[in-house]
Formats: sequence, structure tokens, C-alpha cells
Amino acid sequence: MPSLDAHPSSSIIKLLAVGENGTGKSGALASLVKAGYHLHILDYDNGLDSIVDALSGDTPALKRVEYETLRDDITTVNGLPKVKAPVHAYEDAGRTLEKWKVTDFTPKDVLVLDTLSSFTQAAFNKALAIGQRLNQRPQLQDYGWMADSVKLFIEMLTSPELNCHVIVNTHIRFLTSEADETTQRGLPNAKGQEISREVGKYFNNVILFRTLGSGPGARRRIGTQPQGVVEVKVSAPSKVKAEYPIDTGLADLFSDILGHRGPLPTTNKGA
Repeated sequence: MPSLDAHPSSSIIKLLAVGENGTGKSGALASLVKAGYHLHILDYDNGLDSIVDALSGDTPALKRVEYETLRDDITTVNGLPKVKAPVHAYEDAGRTLEKWKVTDFTPKDVLVLDTLSSFTQAAFNKALAIGQRLNQRPQLQDYGWMADSVKLFIEMLTSPELNCHVIVNTHIRFLTSEADETTQRGLPNAKGQEISREVGKYFNNVILFRTLGSGPGARRRIGTQPQGVVEVKVSAPSKVKAEYPIDTGLADLFSDILGHRGPLPTTNKGA
């Protein structure tokens, strides 16, 4: 029977990063690359420009990032935008993980899904295609297939058998509490409501990206404590700070959580 010193949480971080659009979730990943981690990004939002900018001029760091942009094709029919068949973006995530040989990843690797919001839309497109309802009115079973499929994929990413760090970026949506309809909660944004309400349970860390102030004085911060109606959590609450700056925050958070318990990345390792 294993003891707690062998628990995978001692060396692996599974993290859900929640924040409004423009709060720096994608760009913040650059600090992990600078710290020596290798990033593997499932890019559903085509939003990697901020990482490229943050790593500009650092060729070894840029080589430590691999990505695959995964989007279904959109066309126009009689002047209206339509999803083009066959859809492929949802299944491409699994194919990409197989191509990357994700089962060989180590705690020096960080697998990123950017973002949950767009990934669930890709899964919904697949559900509609299976039901032969692509670009038509969805039915209740389409939402059910999508929710079950996405939760299974997230369960795979957060499984202890996947021996690498995982970050899932997501936007925020506000839903009324199931216990009290007068209370709103800020939850991960996903198609339908089931994933939004349940996805947080798969992660041992849920953090909040937010922008404080506006204009030239605005500051982007990473929070590890509840902020208003958005619930967050961390796997090592006694070791982390309440807030981290956006430029170094993710790397600092990883360092604080892991301490000397897990393999530390080397900053001079190439691609």
C-alpha cells in the first residue's frame, strides 16, 4: 500500500487557469518556458502571439515550445457562415497527443489546452456531426455526448498515469448557484452547463487571472485565493502566495508548490 510521500501530487501539477479574455493566460506560459520547462500546446484559440513576443530573441526557449493549432473549417453557404464537414478539431487533440507520444512525457513537460471554451465547441461540432445535425438545431443528446466526451478527455489529462504537468486555460462564465438561485458563481466557460459546473473537481489547482485598474496603470495578476464569486484552490496552500505577477507568476507558482519534492527543470536544456 503506497504512502503519501509517493503521491503524484508531490511532483505533478494539474492546473485550471480561469480568467476573462485579455487577462494574460496565454502569455503567462512564457515564464514556464524561461524556467526550462518544455511546453506542448493544443491551440484552439490561435492565440500564441503573446508567447512568441515574450520569448522573442531567445531561440532555445522558442524551441522548447511545440504546438498544434486545432480548428474546424468555416465556410459560407448562401452568404451565411457554416461549419464545414467533415469536422476534425475535437479528434485532432487525441491524434496530436499520440503524435507527441504524450505517454513518454515527464515532469519537465507541460501539456497545455488553450482554451477549454473552444475545445468544448469543437466537441459539440463532433456531436452534431455524429447525429447528422451539423449546422442544424441541436438536440439534448448532442449536449450529453459532448459533455461526456470532454469530461473523459479532461479525466485523461489529469490522471496520475499522465506523468507531466497540465494547464487548461478557460474563460469565465457566470451561472446561478444550484443551491441558491439568487447567487451567481464565476465558473470555467464551456458549452452547456454541465462541464462548467463539474470540471473544477478534476484539478488540484484552480487559479484566477485578472486585471486590476485600467489604462497605463493596469496590472495583471494571478490569484490563488477566492476573489468574489470565483472559487479557486491550490494543492499546497501553506506554500503559495496570495498573488503573483503575470510575467513570472506561473513559474513562481510551480516552484512554490513543488519546492524540492519533484524533478526541477534545467534552464540550459535545448529542444
